[in-house]
Amino acid sequence: MNQTQTTGCYYYPSRSQHIQCSAVINDEQIQLFDNQTNSIVSVSNLDCSFDSPLPGIATAVCFADGGRFIPDDMNFQWPFTHHSHGIAQQLEKNKLLILASVILIPLLLWFILYRGIPAIAVYSVGLASPSMVEAMGEQSLQVIEKIALEPTQLPSEKQALIQQQWHTMLDDLQLDKKKFRLSFYQSDYFSANAFALPHGRVIVTDELVILLKDKPDALRAILLHEIGHVQYHHGIRLAAQATASTIVLAIIFGDLEGITEVVLGSSSSFLQQAFSRDMEREADKYAIEKLIALGYSNDDFADAIQALQNKLDEQAQLDESWLKYLSTHPSSQERIDFARQYTP
Repeated sequence: MNQTQTTGCYYYPSRSQHIQCSAVINDEQIQLFDNQTNSIVSVSNLDCSFDSPLPGIATAVCFADGGRFIPDDMNFQWPFTHHSHGIAQQLEKNKLLILASVILIPLLLWFILYRGIPAIAVYSVGLASPSMVEAMGEQSLQVIEKIALEPTQLPSEKQALIQQQWHTMLDDLQLDKKKFRLSFYQSDYFSANAFALPHGRVIVTDELVILLKDKPDALRAILLHEIGHVQYHHGIRLAAQATASTIVLAIIFGDLEGITEVVLGSSSSFLQQAFSRDMEREADKYAIEKLIALGYSNDDFADAIQALQNKLDEQAQLDESWLKYLSTHPSSQERIDFARQYTP
């Protein structure tokens, strides 16, 4: 029977107390003896577990009762784990493999977060049931109402006029009136703005209506842009991307406790997250195409963006939060040029 001996330190279960001792290892068991050769531990090899081997650190053996033995020789190899430990140590000492890991792992993470997950989100749109999308939209609206929206101060006549134009536009585009709903709110947070929620509700702020009061066709262009976000399922894709990215990072860094909360509360992320530049361009193109189809000019969209840019320039001097808005959209001049030069 093969027998190996080494010295080391035995740590008692659930205590910091330890004792210097020697270990005798054979094919069947491990025995620990103190300096007076009194037996401290005698267990079967099958009842032991071993720490993962790391270069420069002795591999400890853990017993079922919680005790641990750490060899003095940091290069000591436990006989019955020699082959598996040898492979691990060879990989850990391979400098080329370490260098490749340092380079490839961040690239792989980037590919997953910025290429893989968005692509999966596009195909996951069809998996979302109408009831789930409706619940997501209503939950988002409730959160945003509490944080950033106030009851509208627009005259009822003005609201009725815009609602009439809205319904006429939906009829002309053969869109579902039950799905696409228009709501007005006052908002110091959003200022002159409009945004769409996944289930089809479009929010327009009083400030935007006032800003475009002399440009009704420009307001129509903004509303078509928001309809474009809904038609291309941008809200659902954004929620899917945010949820999937959070889960991937939680798995990588070992924080799994909050995944359920992230999944259940992902719809409330629309207040903090902006559509991507590609999504904005897609919605821009939708708005311009529909404007032309309805008999209006693509310049109406350019006029709307120009008015918003002028407002943003004023706001940016007072509130740096508007700089964040600008950074998440394509440049205004790029959008204006695209609209004016667009041909079907």
